[in-house]
This record gives sequence, structure tokens and C-alpha cells, in this order.
Amino acid sequence: MNAISIGIPAISPLMRERLGEIAEGSPTMTSGTYTALTRIDGYEDLSPAVKKDIMDSIALSERLWFDLLTSGTSPSSEDLQVFQEFGRRRVHQGIALPSLLRAFRIGLREMWSACAQMGTENDNLRDELLFVISPYLMDYFDQLAQLISQAYLDEQYRQERWRESLRYQLHEIIFNYSGDDEDFRATAKALGLDPIASRIAVAVELEKFERNSTTSEGQLDRLVLSAARHMRMPLDHLVSVWHRDRLIIWVPCEHGEPMHLSDTKTAENVTALAQSTAGIKAIGLGLAGTGAKGWAGSAEEAIRALDFGRSDHSEQRPVHRYSDIVIEESVRSTDGGSRYLLSLMDHLSNEPEILLTLETYFAHNQRRKVTAGALGIHPNTLDYRLERIENSLSAALDNVGWIAKLKVALTLHQQRR
Repeated sequence: MNAISIGIPAISPLMRERLGEIAEGSPTMTSGTYTALTRIDGYEDLSPAVKKDIMDSIALSERLWFDLLTSGTSPSSEDLQVFQEFGRRRVHQGIALPSLLRAFRIGLREMWSACAQMGTENDNLRDELLFVISPYLMDYFDQLAQLISQAYLDEQYRQERWRESLRYQLHEIIFNYSGDDEDFRATAKALGLDPIASRIAVAVELEKFERNSTTSEGQLDRLVLSAARHMRMPLDHLVSVWHRDRLIIWVPCEHGEPMHLSDTKTAENVTALAQSTAGIKAIGLGLAGTGAKGWAGSAEEAIRALDFGRSDHSEQRPVHRYSDIVIEESVRSTDGGSRYLLSLMDHLSNEPEILLTLETYFAHNQRRKVTAGALGIHPNTLDYRLERIENSLSAALDNVGWIAKLKVALTLHQQRR
């Protein structure tokens, strides 16, 4: 809409004179209107710059109204463009459209209240206000409301497209890391994110999810919103992307929080998410990482935790933490260390009952009586088998170092098997 298309009513000379007098006191009316607006959500505690911008928009709205009635001419295209700009800026000032339209109605009410005072002084002015001006006032402000709403929605759409483009750019930077964090920092800042904050990747595996269906985006959006509620943080603090058939959500950690505490807290929150949200098959949790490389690494860790949970037959647990397998994964990353540990199990695998004894012993937290009962053997037989393991490997099952090595070796052997 580029013009106000409603006919301008003819008013009496007395009405024109009195409206001119009211218009002269417009600054006082503008201040009163602004005071009324501060009771609306989004209009409280505004910065001085935003307050001035809103005062200017109120003053323009009032001027257009009085000029139109007293001069009989419609607002110019330049005035309407300025008016639309006010609507566009409200998007960036964080004022919701319902609040903007309510503010617009309050402005209409304040102007009508100022004009209505004339009706208490003169019956002719009262009738003219009721039967000539008030119908036009409603139509006029309805058209202005449509004009500013459309400007607001157009800007909101452009902003969302811009943000979507930035989010895509951020994902590309993360998963195609080139060794330079400058693009990552600039893009994160443009999205209002702290580029130096550590984040934990949460990989969500869904049941019966069709990525190409018309409802998939809405389903993912609802899931991210639910995650924000369980994390007790605003939605725009989370970053999400569909990657390798999982929904990856990066969750910010508190500044200065120890890494293990962030891991524990996030695990508790995503466990509650998995238990209360239908359609979630399992969730993997990476370790906290910083920068593009750290975010990508955390995402890969979260996916690896999911894969490990499946291979370990732990589907009954909804959340799989990379921190639970960090030792095995660290060992696996070095070929020599992995081959050394597997060689320990290969040495025992020629005697299946001995290997089973070791697995059962560690599965029952090295409690000998419980282990013997689980194996269905006499405690003395268990002692004999454990002694054979120690002699065969030159190991000591009461040594912390050997216990750690054998546990990791068993895990690697089980995965390989």
C-alpha cells in the first residue's frame, strides 16, 4: 500500500480551527501517548535511542492525522515511507508485532480522547466528531495499521532469510574447517552468539523421521524448542543443524564452568528431554569445544557416542556420553596403543573360560564372591583362574594401572568381536 485511499471528510471551519489548536499542543499529547505505551510488553526499559525513535513515530502519526483533516490532502509518499521505516525498525528493536499494533491502537485512543474534549464544549462539534470524523478516523488508522504491519512482516521475513543464510554459512565453516577462525567469529557475532564460549554438541537420533517430508522442519523446530526449555535457556542461544541423519544441537556452557560439570549438567538435561519427548530414539553427548574446530569435534564425539551405545547394546539407556568412552577413544586414536591392548586379549582368547572370567570379574566390580556366583564356580576356582591371568600376562589384578589397561582392552576386544 503506497497511499491512503479513503476519502477525506469535509469539516467545518470551527472544527478546523479547534483541531489546529490541538495540533499545536501535540508535544504534550505525544509525551502522554508514550507514557501509555510503556505499560505494553516490549516498550518498557527502552534505550534512549529507541525511546526517541518511538517518540518520533508518535509525533509523525499525530501530524499526519491533523494535517490531513485540516489541509484536506492525503499523506505524501515520503511521509508514508518514513512511517513504514518505523515499522521495520521495530523488528530489530525486539518489539513483537502484537505489541506494535497495540501501541498503535493506544495512540489512536489518545488522539481521539484529545479531540473528544471539544464535544463537551459545543453540541455541533460533538455531532461532527461522532458522525463525520470518527468513522473516517477508524478507517484511516486501519489502513495505517495495515501499512505498518506489512512493513514489519516484510522486514521480519528478510531478517529471517538473512539469519538462515548466516546459519547455513556457520554450519559450512564448522564442518569444513580450514584452520582460520576469523570467519567463524564474524559469523557467530552476526548471529548474536558468543564466538569464544564453549559448547557441547547434542546429537539426537529420531524414530521414523522422514527428512524430506513437508512436516520435517516443523518437527525439528519443535524439538529444538523443547531442548531450549529443558536447558533452561532462550531458544536463540542454541544452534542446530541436520547432519549425518541426526539433529545436532550445540548448547553453550557457562563461562568458567569446569568441563566435567558442564558434561554432567547437560547430560541430566538431555536425559529429561529424551524421557519426556516422543520420537527420540537416543541422544549422544560430545565434550565441550571452542571455535569451529571445537564445535565440529564435539559433534563428531556426540555421534560416536551414539554409535558406541548401539554397538554396546545400550539402547535401553536414552543418553550416551562421550565422556564414558573417552579413554577407549583416546587409545583407539593411536594405532600402537590399540594394538598393544588388543594383544593382551588375544593372548587370553585361546582359553574362552579364562577370558569370560575376566569379563565377569570386571562386570561385577571385582567382587570375587559375586563373580564366582555369576560364573557358577567355587571361589577357589575363581582364585585359580585369576592367578592364571596374572601369570599369563605378567599382570597384577590389584594394581590400578593394570586394572585400567585390562578394562580398556576388554572394551576394545568386545567392540572388535
